[in-house]
Order: sequence, then structure tokens, then C-alpha cells
Amino acid sequence: MLTAPATPRARPNARARLLAGLAAAAWLGVGTVAWGQSTIERPGDHVPYSVELEPHLAFGVSDPPGAGTQSGFGAGVQASFELAHNGFVGSINDSVAIGVGADFLHYSGDAAPLAGACRRFVPGPAGTNVCVEVTQTGGRSNYMFLPVVLQWNFWLSPRWSAFVEPGLSLYWLDYGTLGASPAFFFGGRAHVTDRVTITLRIGYPTFTLGASFLL
Repeated sequence: MLTAPATPRARPNARARLLAGLAAAAWLGVGTVAWGQSTIERPGDHVPYSVELEPHLAFGVSDPPGAGTQSGFGAGVQASFELAHNGFVGSINDSVAIGVGADFLHYSGDAAPLAGACRRFVPGPAGTNVCVEVTQTGGRSNYMFLPVVLQWNFWLSPRWSAFVEPGLSLYWLDYGTLGASPAFFFGGRAHVTDRVTITLRIGYPTFTLGASFLL
């Protein structure tokens, strides 16, 4: 018996690819300009702070963990608490912080999602339960991400800094799924003042663009 071929999973759309390209270009620009007045070889030569508070826009430019698909858009916030003013390498201007955040994103989903698990039952005859609402795997979805990361900062110059953030992101999907995903980010800051920056973060499961306040 002949069967219809499986429909391939849709790839991220053009908007997602454009966002990824713009983010990569911005990151390369930060890396190039950062060396204008380098402070990377002066350990401890950066503004002291206790917490970095960062509200931001959030972008999901690839399929998220769990049942969601396609690109996402939303907003969130991260707070990064400085653990060490001088970081892992004593000969450079680095520091270490622990970051915790919360990001809410809506994902567009595939054009023709498949039915998934039952999300709501009602009592039926003879003690049975009847499914009245089914999730759509691959359909539109809402996510809450709760990342926890170790932030390693590199203070490149008075106007530029960079960081890497390995960690873990918990997530909650709107039809009741809880899960966890590896998280990894790298990013840069353009320092408007000593304590206010424009901050770009590239990685998985999200990209972010926002402002940071070093308090």
C-alpha cells in the first residue's frame, strides 16, 4: 500500500535568518572596535558593581526545546550578580558573575501542526474521561524561559565589553510542559556611560537585545 511521504519540518523563516545575520554582524563590529583603547591587559580596570540589571527584547531564531517550532518574539529581564571583580585569569581584565533571568516568547509554529497530547479532560459516562482539548505539536506556542548562567566578562576598553554564558535554561510551555535545556550565550556591551550599556546576546535558546544598568 502506498503512503504519502512525511512532510518535512519547516525551517526557520526569513525573519529568523535576518535577525541572526544582523546579530552576528553587530557582534563582529563590537569585536573590531573594542581594541581602540584596550584595557584588557589591566586587571580590575572596570567599574565596580554588585548587580547588572538588564531588561531586553528576546528573539527565538530557531526551533525551541520541547514541542514549539519556528521563530519567536518576546521580552524578558536578566539580573547578573558579580561574584569576583577579578576573574579566572589574573593577567587580564575579566570578572565573573552569576546570571538569572526570565524571558517570555511567543512562537509562530508550523503552517500545518500535528495533533499532540490531550490537555483537558471532562468526566464522561460510566466513570470515563473524555478529551475535549488537544495540544498541537508544532503549532503556535508560548514559552517562559528561566535561564541560570555563569557569566564570564571581558572588559575590553572603556566603551566595550564582552561575555560568555554557559548554563541551563528551565522552560514552561503554555500547555503544561515543563523541561530543561542546555543554554549557551556570548555577547557584547556598548557602554553609553560607565554604568549604562546597550547589550546584545547571541546563543541558544534565545537572542536578546536590551539595556544594562550596572548598579
